[in-house]
Amino acid sequence: MLSLCLLSACVPQAGQLPSIPPPNRVIDTNPAYDAQVRLLQEAHRAFVQERYPAAVLFFNRFIDDAKDSPRLAEARWWLGRAYERLGDYRNAMAQYRLLAVESVTQQADGALYEGYALRRLDDLRRPRPDGHHGDAMQLALSVTVDQLPSITGLVPWLRELAQAGVTVLAIAPAQTPKSGIQAFNVETVRSVAVETHRLGLFLWVVLDLHDGSGLDVRPEWMAATRQAARPDDASRSSVDVAHPGYQAYLEETVRRLARAGCDGVVLAARSTAGFAEEFSDESRRLFAASFGLNGTLEEIFGSMASTDITEQGQSATYWRWVGWKARSYAQWTVRLHKVLRERNPAATLSIEVRQSSLTMPLQGLQQFGEDVAELSLNTGGSLVVRHEGIEGEAALEKLSRRLGGPDRVWIGLSVKTSTRPLAMEEFNQSIADRAIFGRWNRLIHAESGQTIP
Repeated sequence: MLSLCLLSACVPQAGQLPSIPPPNRVIDTNPAYDAQVRLLQEAHRAFVQERYPAAVLFFNRFIDDAKDSPRLAEARWWLGRAYERLGDYRNAMAQYRLLAVESVTQQADGALYEGYALRRLDDLRRPRPDGHHGDAMQLALSVTVDQLPSITGLVPWLRELAQAGVTVLAIAPAQTPKSGIQAFNVETVRSVAVETHRLGLFLWVVLDLHDGSGLDVRPEWMAATRQAARPDDASRSSVDVAHPGYQAYLEETVRRLARAGCDGVVLAARSTAGFAEEFSDESRRLFAASFGLNGTLEEIFGSMASTDITEQGQSATYWRWVGWKARSYAQWTVRLHKVLRERNPAATLSIEVRQSSLTMPLQGLQQFGEDVAELSLNTGGSLVVRHEGIEGEAALEKLSRRLGGPDRVWIGLSVKTSTRPLAMEEFNQSIADRAIFGRWNRLIHAESGQTIP
């Protein structure tokens, strides 16, 4: 076939996606499909002549009228390319996503278009020489699973979200359950993924690794502090993110989520200070082994009487511990990203950091474990900056340059909702109130004021 011949003659540079010339051959088909074939040819002609609005119209009409055609994959690919030419990256990515998740291998050149759609999705997340960014100014809505509508209301609600400009639905564990209660199952992800993908939306999962909500956390993974170091202390609420057993468990959890169809994972920022003060016996042992130390509490933190010591007065061992623990977390995120992409090469890992960590990096490192420079350098994903009501445009610009473009920077915003699920009136109002952040991707967290029975 001409298109395959031309493809084999094209040798792209590493990491680049070769162009697929529009085919000028006609697949032998039933005469009843002649009108469909002519429509597809007209769509290709409009694309070649750079009449992209007409191409979009014809490709869409073909997809709507020829649902049993063996050339649907071909039409979706070129519809996505036409949208790109018009600068409509959201709709382009929606078409590529449908190619990636639907079974198209039995269609003409189906495996070819499926593979290229996955690569195009990945490529659109990187800055390009023309200055455009595929993910720029995306809009994500984050809700907990108990805020989702019923099965019968899910599709209409998702359709309203798409019409409102939402490109990503992010779901998090229920607000009520805490560590040790399995409230976030894979079947929920799988059922929601089917519907979001059908409408061209991405589905992300939000995980709070520090809190462990919705995860089956073992007691030995929980963190103690130097003020409450007994293994059975009931006041502990955080999980030790440096514990290798917990890390292995989360890697398997992310692997199962990817298999269920999620397109990305958001690692939520730590909600309370005290990152450096927390440890488990295992993480303390690993730290001591790495530096040839005894690993006692006094060696790391000093005596109990020195709890009010200034940052400048902390020992070298203490700061070594802080750096080691933060690096362990950063390296863990790299592995989580790799696990995601083993299943879905286009999947994304986004890490939420506090806005104050951009301007006060030492505090962010010590209190929240957020080494922004390390995270942005090694994860290969995106950073979500949780807005804390402080000025920070210069810091966002600096972060954007470090990550390679504004498409990898998200602003995390919270809105209070009085309805379940979130009504479009409330959502649209929240977007209008935050128009100042229009040049950045936005992740809206819907926080319910209701008590869910």
